Amino acid sequence: MNVFPPMLNERRFVPFLDEVDGTLCLPASATSAVIDEKARAYRLRFPLLLDEAKTLREQINASTHAPASCRFGPYCDNILGMNWRLPSGAIARIGERVVKTTTGYDWLRFLMHSGSRFGEPVDYVIRLRPDCGFTAIARFEGSPSALQACVSKLLHSGWMHWWDSVDFITEGRASSVRVAIHCVPEEAPIFAQQLEHIATSTKTQLTLQNHALSPLDALPDLVLKMTPDRVISLATELASEAVRSTGLCYNGVLHLYLSPGEDRAERTYALAQEVAPELHAVGGDWHSHWLPSTPPNITESAWIQTLEEAIHMTP
Repeated sequence: MNVFPPMLNERRFVPFLDEVDGTLCLPASATSAVIDEKARAYRLRFPLLLDEAKTLREQINASTHAPASCRFGPYCDNILGMNWRLPSGAIARIGERVVKTTTGYDWLRFLMHSGSRFGEPVDYVIRLRPDCGFTAIARFEGSPSALQACVSKLLHSGWMHWWDSVDFITEGRASSVRVAIHCVPEEAPIFAQQLEHIATSTKTQLTLQNHALSPLDALPDLVLKMTPDRVISLATELASEAVRSTGLCYNGVLHLYLSPGEDRAERTYALAQEVAPELHAVGGDWHSHWLPSTPPNITESAWIQTLEEAIHMTP
């Protein structure tokens, strides 16, 4: 029996851009410049980017989230489908051109976070968002308690769903809160007024950069997933271990950037082991593109073994 019949390849996704549904199919090797070129012509954008120079596959492999996940959710909610090359060489179509509405095991999520164990992505179908034509970056500075209050105000405000990102940034001993806003130009003064109100009420200093580019922080060396209430405290605790960090406050994700060096993978692993007990205690986990994927848990092991046997079956 051939587990993957010839018709499998005939059903694969072909490149397309649907300006009505806001979806785009393109190679996993595409960079942000390629995505922007295709989407901008239809006043659309893909906000979940980490690094201008890296491929989309590399970015998704580096983290489950980007700063704009605050507003638009993790990568797995914005990748609608894939052409996936299995170890046998066969290419399977996973997902559809629309947001998933059926129940069952999420193949997309599973394969996207399985490393290269079950093959590799060839093409992605990504979900685009409207390009409103104006981006601003707000930066709040102040005492640790003032910044904590600022984040709380931002996340509990009725404006919460309008912030592209709410990030707690550390660089050495300095820390700040960064907020990205994307809106139509005519509404920018309203957003500025609200941000100024938050700065005044939390006794922080606000700097607002208009007509800015969306933040691209580069690929993190280590990603820590925890509860949102722990992001700021853990970022502060680890400030001496990293050159800089970006805490995605709404999502409970911390991106750490270590100093360059040949032993970066070793230092990343050592730091991950140091914080792992604390993360696991609250149901969190860690990930690094420098290191192999963590092994599956006991519950999934038997199912994964069956899947591997099916994938490697020959006619």
